[in-house]
Amino acid sequence: MSEIKMNHCNDAGIAVVCGGPGGEREVSLASGENVHQALLRAGVENELVIFPATEPEKMLENLSCRLAVMMFHGSFGEGGTAQRILERRGILFTGSDSAAAALAMDKNASKQVFIRNGIPTPTWAIGKSPDSLAAAVRERRLRYPLFVKPNSGGSSVGASRVEGPEDVATAAELALSDDSLALAEELVPGRELTIGWLDGETLPVIELLTDGVFYDYRAKYLSDATRYLCPADLPKETADAVRNAASGALLAVGTRDIGRVDMILGPNGPKVLEVNSLPGFTGHSLVPMAAQAAGMSLENLCLRLVELAERREGERPRP
Repeated sequence: MSEIKMNHCNDAGIAVVCGGPGGEREVSLASGENVHQALLRAGVENELVIFPATEPEKMLENLSCRLAVMMFHGSFGEGGTAQRILERRGILFTGSDSAAAALAMDKNASKQVFIRNGIPTPTWAIGKSPDSLAAAVRERRLRYPLFVKPNSGGSSVGASRVEGPEDVATAAELALSDDSLALAEELVPGRELTIGWLDGETLPVIELLTDGVFYDYRAKYLSDATRYLCPADLPKETADAVRNAASGALLAVGTRDIGRVDMILGPNGPKVLEVNSLPGFTGHSLVPMAAQAAGMSLENLCLRLVELAERREGERPRP
């Protein structure tokens, strides 16, 4: 896929936007292509617009369309920056507004919101450097093993499992290679679950079974050994608790239209790890998988995203 600039849009005025900077660029490109093709199959004219890895803001300032279907991943397009530009320019876009996107992207801030709203989440610490993270882990008396990851990253890029204090600095360096803050989180033994969410309704719960240490980038996008149980085999009471925790986390962050919640189902119930306000649409992605299990094709899911954005037509500010 070549990078293009778009000075005008198709007759429908719909652009699927993807690319941009960061370690999740390739995932974004795959999501964008999938959604572009799905909308074409559904009879919706749209243009795929691939943003450069450097200075994508300039291209977004010149984007000419009525509605942007957001398929960015990473801090530029998933963390509020792109949303703020589109809001200022009066262009409709799919997914959460800039405030909710920024909050969801910031794991430390969103976990604080979870705590204030009574949503269980694993104990954590935050640091700006390997030394400051190690000091915060000691101060918070976190129990090993830990997961160390970028505070504002996704797709498990830069994440690693840490078995003891001697490995915190190395893990922090990896997490900080693409972020300004590293987060360390206590490992909660249990089942890895993810719950998609569409227009206020939860989708079937998915359980993730990997052949690795955890559901990392390789397990998400490269491995054919990863297994997905959808719907997860859960007693009704447990499934209800999982869905309630997911909905509570998404609403606390202010997510709109679409989202996904990752959590661990431990011996004391579900604990929310993070909210994703702009979930992937690759061939391995989980929200399309859950939607399919609920009887919704990829084409209809993409159409629904467009419809949800279009119903805000009368609300958008004019540039």
